[in-house]
Amino acid sequence: MVMSLKMELDDNIGMSGEDVKPLTDDYAKAIRMFFERYSAYLESFGPDEAYLRKKVEMELGSKMIFLKMRCAGLGSEWGKVTLIGTSGLAGSYVEQRS
Repeated sequence: MVMSLKMELDDNIGMSGEDVKPLTDDYAKAIRMFFERYSAYLESFGPDEAYLRKKVEMELGSKMIFLKMRCAGLGSEWGKVTLIGTSGLAGSYVEQRS
């Protein structure tokens, strides 16, 4: 669904953004809903499910970033959307493998 919305936005504004305009209310609500569901899903993982959380961040987070790149004026909470949500190396794949 996230990629479908991104492709629809691409169709509306052009691949290079030549027809940029403010988001309609429907698009804004959809983007807000995606972010809320993404955040709730990530928060649902327990401490013993760190690997699974990282996998979801990698798979779904990349799609969310593609959507984020096509929209301006998103809230600061979108800064939390990362490919791997770690601070430093704590909990990262590097630490898991060592």
